[in-house]
Amino acid sequence: MSSVVLKQPMSAATSVLFGDGAGACLVSANAGFLRIVDSALYTDGSFSEDLNWNWDGPLEMNGRTVILQASRKIPRAIGDLLEKHDAPRRMSPAFLLHQANQNLIVRVAEALGLGVEKFYSNIRRYGNTSSASMLIAAAEWQRQSGFEMGKSIVFATFGAALSLGSIARRG
Repeated sequence: MSSVVLKQPMSAATSVLFGDGAGACLVSANAGFLRIVDSALYTDGSFSEDLNWNWDGPLEMNGRTVILQASRKIPRAIGDLLEKHDAPRRMSPAFLLHQANQNLIVRVAEALGLGVEKFYSNIRRYGNTSSASMLIAAAEWQRQSGFEMGKSIVFATFGAALSLGSIARRG
């Protein structure tokens, strides 16, 4: 992200929020140790100018609007997915969110009526590593807690133009 946030004209309010990172995940139609059960994907283009990056220019972000919209919409995306599968929120052992902001993670937990301890967080170590953040968090969480067969995990993220989604997986 440093190559993006340091483009001129650089915004000091935005550039300090991001860290560099990378992640990869192999998805296959073949059987593996994890299975994607379902997904819920949404976008709200009415806020596209509040989180925007043109390839040749700097990242443009209205942080207040982005966090406000994400804290409203991510719980809905997760809730819709859990409701669709008649899964009580308290039964999900883990929620892995895009590591954008610790306050956002807390707000999502509160909106879902869950304790924040169900939401893995490493934002204090790395900052917001953009699209890599959830994969970095998943790798660390897996090393610490391990994926348990038959247990559900919900992944949720958001990004540019306020595209967001959640995925339920089961071992």
